[in-house]
Amino acid sequence: MTADILRQARQTDLIQWLRRNNVPLKKAGQWWYIEGHDSLRIQGNKWFRNSQGIGGNAIDFLVSYYGLSPIEAIKKLSLDAGCPVNKKNGVKEKKTTRPVAPGRFDLNVIAKACDQRRVIAYLVKSRGISADIVLAEIQKGQLFQELQTGNAIFAMLNESDVIVGAEVIGTLNFENARFKGLKAGSERGYGYTVGQRQNPRYILYFESAVDLLSFIVIMRNRAKPMSACLLVSMAGLKFGVVHKSIQIFGNKETTPVFCVDNDVAGNRFITRCLSLFPTAIIKQPDNKFKDWNDQLRGKASLYGV
Repeated sequence: MTADILRQARQTDLIQWLRRNNVPLKKAGQWWYIEGHDSLRIQGNKWFRNSQGIGGNAIDFLVSYYGLSPIEAIKKLSLDAGCPVNKKNGVKEKKTTRPVAPGRFDLNVIAKACDQRRVIAYLVKSRGISADIVLAEIQKGQLFQELQTGNAIFAMLNESDVIVGAEVIGTLNFENARFKGLKAGSERGYGYTVGQRQNPRYILYFESAVDLLSFIVIMRNRAKPMSACLLVSMAGLKFGVVHKSIQIFGNKETTPVFCVDNDVAGNRFITRCLSLFPTAIIKQPDNKFKDWNDQLRGKASLYGV
């Protein structure tokens, strides 16, 4: 695939693309929104989903919103722009331009890198997570580096310890935006987990796998044991993950603990959760930090409350 094709796909004007595909839009200020998705704002080739804290370029949008693979997203954007990606420029062209529906998650289609250097460097050096914790997750098979992208893949297990999805976190920034999302076909209601999976006393919920691992380091540094705890990454703010994880892993004595970000979306999520789980515990980062990784790295945020 040529650099020009890739660059053109990244820079696709999402508003024009969505209009060509008959997606209803509305505008508020400088941002556009898809009707019914007020947390998803779009401008030019950029988008950001407030509720999940993710965003990126046009390719990332089709991957996150429509569940396409990066290659499928590039082909779709190129075809709609009248510049099909074909054998000559590196990728075989499909006979149809219809959106590709996400299929069932298949771990075997994710090519794993021979080494995990980029993932280890990102999590340990950039994010400050202890190397032994990262290496333990790699050894368990719940964390690995994707060959094609270098992204960190956090495997999501169901109640039978079968991998049914994956949380994806980019290891490199692109235009000040790091990709976050789920692999296509990931089964709803599940998240990346660490800890006691059978009848935990507490289930702790985080907005990302990085925050989850950061919290483990923080508690270890404080010499606070985490026995009888199951830690779950929701890969955003997802009530479905809360309900399902309590149903399949917990019992009547299990208490949910919401460890979400110190921001407007996180606080709204907490308010709604407390209406459903009045005995829940709230445990957020210290006031000057937005999330647990910020706190681990001592990176104060203007958005803290």
